[in-house]
Amino acid sequence: MEYQNLRTRLIAARTKIALGIGPKIILPYFLLTLVVASVGAFVVTNLVASSLEERITNQLLDAGQIVAEGIIRHEEQRLQTLRTVIGTDGIPAAMANNEPSNLGDLAPQIVINSNTDAVVLLDMNGVEMYSWQRASATNDIDGITHSGTDFSDVEAVQKALRNEEDASGNRQVFITETDNGLMLYTVSPVFFEGAQIGVAMVGTFSRRMMLELTLNAVARVTLYDVEGNVLDTSLGGGEVGITALYQDNPEIFSNVIDALGESPEHYELVATTASRQVPLRRLSVLDQQYVLAYGDWQLRGQSFGMYSVALPSNFIVSTVAVSRQQFTAIFTLAIVAVFIGGFLIARRITNPIHHLVDTAVAVADGDFKRRSNIRANDEIGLLSRTFDHMTAALAEQNQTLDAQRSQLKAILDSIVDGIIVLDNQDNILTVNPAAEKLLADLAQDFFSGPVRELNASANGHTPGEQELANVTDLLAVRDNTQRPRRYQLGNRVLSALAAPVHDKNNQSIGNVIVMRDITREVEADNLKSAFITSISHELRTPLTVIKAYTNLMQVKLNGQADEHQKQFIHYINKGSEELEHHIEQLIRISELEAGTISMKMSQVNVQSLVDGAITRWQERFEEKNIGLETNVPEFALWVQADAEHLGRAIENLLSNALTYTPEGGHVELCVYEENGSMKLDVLDNGIGIAAADQPHLFNRFFRANNNVNFAARGVGLGLYITRTVIEMHGGGVSVNSELGVGSTFSIELPLMEPA
Repeated sequence: MEYQNLRTRLIAARTKIALGIGPKIILPYFLLTLVVASVGAFVVTNLVASSLEERITNQLLDAGQIVAEGIIRHEEQRLQTLRTVIGTDGIPAAMANNEPSNLGDLAPQIVINSNTDAVVLLDMNGVEMYSWQRASATNDIDGITHSGTDFSDVEAVQKALRNEEDASGNRQVFITETDNGLMLYTVSPVFFEGAQIGVAMVGTFSRRMMLELTLNAVARVTLYDVEGNVLDTSLGGGEVGITALYQDNPEIFSNVIDALGESPEHYELVATTASRQVPLRRLSVLDQQYVLAYGDWQLRGQSFGMYSVALPSNFIVSTVAVSRQQFTAIFTLAIVAVFIGGFLIARRITNPIHHLVDTAVAVADGDFKRRSNIRANDEIGLLSRTFDHMTAALAEQNQTLDAQRSQLKAILDSIVDGIIVLDNQDNILTVNPAAEKLLADLAQDFFSGPVRELNASANGHTPGEQELANVTDLLAVRDNTQRPRRYQLGNRVLSALAAPVHDKNNQSIGNVIVMRDITREVEADNLKSAFITSISHELRTPLTVIKAYTNLMQVKLNGQADEHQKQFIHYINKGSEELEHHIEQLIRISELEAGTISMKMSQVNVQSLVDGAITRWQERFEEKNIGLETNVPEFALWVQADAEHLGRAIENLLSNALTYTPEGGHVELCVYEENGSMKLDVLDNGIGIAAADQPHLFNRFFRANNNVNFAARGVGLGLYITRTVIEMHGGGVSVNSELGVGSTFSIELPLMEPA
């Protein structure tokens, strides 16, 4: 038993740790601190490394600038010495007279007292007359004398012998390997008494220049030729030079040369980019890490290769490692401190939060009398007071909603029409008692036969019977026309009107359907329609007799009637024609509503139909002094239609324009193609139609309220018949009118390709 209790307590404690708010507060901050510490150590270490890298890069740039200036300075020293040699009295004359002994007395002293290492005097054949050079780059006095060497194959000597000049003058520069090391020569022609007598050359050991550049730049210097081969370097060689290093330690020399060597492509890169961006490289030489910066080695506008300056970078690695260890220790202590502080803070926060959670659970379960009553002055106390206030407001709102719900239910229950509210998936949300009874009756009546939609043409659909299999199909019927639709089930007729329900963001949240049993109204309407049909047919017989005897009277009089008699007969004929027109409209509307009208569909040329209508109505427009104009395209427009009924629909629009356009007005009939449809517009500048009357204009027996309407005769069926016929053809009718300006009635039918 004790084991079971202990096990239960452990499980509860583990669940509390896993789900409690304390760990959820501590762990994120612990992880966040760990991440921040890691990132901080990484960033700071990188900043230290970047700072050191930036410092060494700047030092390399400064060293490279010093080396470039030093190379130019050595060239200026050779030029200065060369000028001294050429300008010294006795040297040009001795060269002209080929007196080497005199040259030996004058030339060496000039070199010994300068920062150069060699002087060479050539005749006009490029052959050495006399030369003197220091024994080594570090020897100040001892020198080696030589003569007879042929320099005529050196390009710089050839140019000097020809006294060629370039942008820098007639001095030339070249590099050659001597027995004592690499030598840089500056060459100039020598003149005596206005004639060139030879060439003078002053040289400097590259080792002397390398040592001076290394001391001035505080960096190791390496010279390369244009192929990227190492000419000389101060890396590892000290003052003895790379050649001595090779003699003493050939393996080390090979390693250094291989590490320092570059490709011709790298030289091309340095030559093209050194003026804009200094190329850098890292390498290891003799167990020492170096960073190298490269520059273009130019003398007198000519590139002889490239040079590099190198600084050791081992201290960067060691400094970064030390910094990383220090910052790791600091951030580790910070993590421990944050964890301990977070644990203590979490305990102070979680206790009132647990109490607040218990209160929230009770309120969620419906206990609106429960309060947290935490009186702290911090955010949790404010949250508690706000929650208690929200609970009180929620309780009050809940009471208000209950009252409104009861009031709404009472209103819905008192409505005699059936009200059904559906969601977007056609699930029933709300039903009032009238709808429940109606749906129950419908469910029973479905066994007597299917539901059929009545008067489809009046609903704006193609005539025909649409059968519904069950009540669910009836509720799923949607109609964007916002007009009631009628359905017959056995002997009962049902009217249904559906409308969408939108929220405050105009998003659809469902539909509401209003249903009504209109069996009695339909029966009365059917009796009225039957009466109209019967009386219309009965009126045709006496009307036919009146028209026949009127025509007979005209024949019998045979021109003997006076003006009054002729006027009376004219009035009788006109009244008979109007009465016949009204009777025809009543009979046609009865056929439309009964669905017995016969449509003989065929290919119809709209232009021909319009021409026939204009021909029949032209005289009537002229009698009223109204201009009638047509605007039809030259190409034929074909539609699938009943020519007789479509022609009557067009004539109804012409009749309407004639009736409501005053004398002296203008009517225009336009036919054109638009978006694959045939459009027919009848425009007039008549009295116009008020905006309030336009939505009802195509309803049967509707006439707008104005003085002209009261004066004009009619029963208000022409536009209704027009709309019904056009919709039976799969088209539509619309109106655009402004009161006192005029109206435009439009017919739109789909076009077809003639067979």
